[in-house]
Amino acid sequence: MQKYYDKATLSSIFSTYSNTVSEDSLEQLAKKTIYKIILSKDKDDFPYVNIATKNKIENNLTSTFYKNESRDKAKAHLKAIFEGASNLFIYDKYCNDNSESVESFAKECFPKKELNIFYPSLKGSFDQDLCGALKQICSNWKIQENKDQKINNQYKDLHDRYIIIDNQIQIIFTSGIDYLMSECKDFTYIVRTLI
Repeated sequence: MQKYYDKATLSSIFSTYSNTVSEDSLEQLAKKTIYKIILSKDKDDFPYVNIATKNKIENNLTSTFYKNESRDKAKAHLKAIFEGASNLFIYDKYCNDNSESVESFAKECFPKKELNIFYPSLKGSFDQDLCGALKQICSNWKIQENKDQKINNQYKDLHDRYIIIDNQIQIIFTSGIDYLMSECKDFTYIVRTLI
């Protein structure tokens, strides 16, 4: 899936330099932009970002909430993303320590319909109390250990917390689910496509 900036964003990025003719190289001009990159269809070394292939530098959707700032918009956004989901893989190695936050998050944001909720087999696995609490929220939810070794290996011993939706969308919680549900610290989440 190609990601492009709209006209307003590009105008904002290049507004200072839009009417300037320059003898600078493309690389020198890139240093004068906000993002310091050059979009390319064939080059991949920095400052080039190859838009024809997957690249480590991506255009993703990000939202940050500061301490004491309402998370209602984030919760509404995540609820909308989860609405059509059939499968959720949740990696949060602190989920059992913060089980009340995980339960509140699921109750508020997960769709009340048939839904497979997977957790990793090692660190981040759900204890029986958390599994039982989630089943009480919605009896149509199937809470189970993830058996996909590729995913288990990819999401092992990571710092951030992740939710994978139908193997198509990845949501990264930089501070964990706990700070989505609490306003006592800052919270950032990133939504990126996996396809």
